Amino acid sequence: MLRRFTGWIAAPTLVLATGLGAAVAFAADEPANIVKYRKAFMDANGAHITMIAAVVKGEVSLTDEIAVHAHALAEQGKLLTANLQTLFPEGTAKGETGEESAALPAIWEKWDEFAQAAQKFEEESSKFAEVAEGGDMAAIAQQIAALGKDGCGGCHETFREKKN
Repeated sequence: MLRRFTGWIAAPTLVLATGLGAAVAFAADEPANIVKYRKAFMDANGAHITMIAAVVKGEVSLTDEIAVHAHALAEQGKLLTANLQTLFPEGTAKGETGEESAALPAIWEKWDEFAQAAQKFEEESSKFAEVAEGGDMAAIAQQIAALGKDGCGGCHETFREKKN
């Protein structure tokens, strides 16, 4: 008897939970929420780069943490290219959602170039993670510069509004 009762309760509960989960997922993907998420994603990249730069410049002596931040950037690069359409859906350019965004319409006008720039970030961040493992500060400084110029700059120069 208990088995029937449990099954009778479990099935509708599962259906209800699945339906609510779908509604929550839909609401979570509202354009303004995507922009907020995207900004946090990019801020995380910037935070890792800022911490790495502080070590490379000799401002702090936490050299053993460079590889951790480098690997985090490499993972972010993979997430970026895997989720590019989700992170940058049409209708989320500057001024389109009510949420502050620096994403220029050029992203969607030149989508293939944008996707290539995102791929370059993934490649450069992956190279950086490899270099960081070696611990050679000169090589690390050189690769972080390449990541900034070719990885980050590839998007920021064309597809992001310039900061004042």
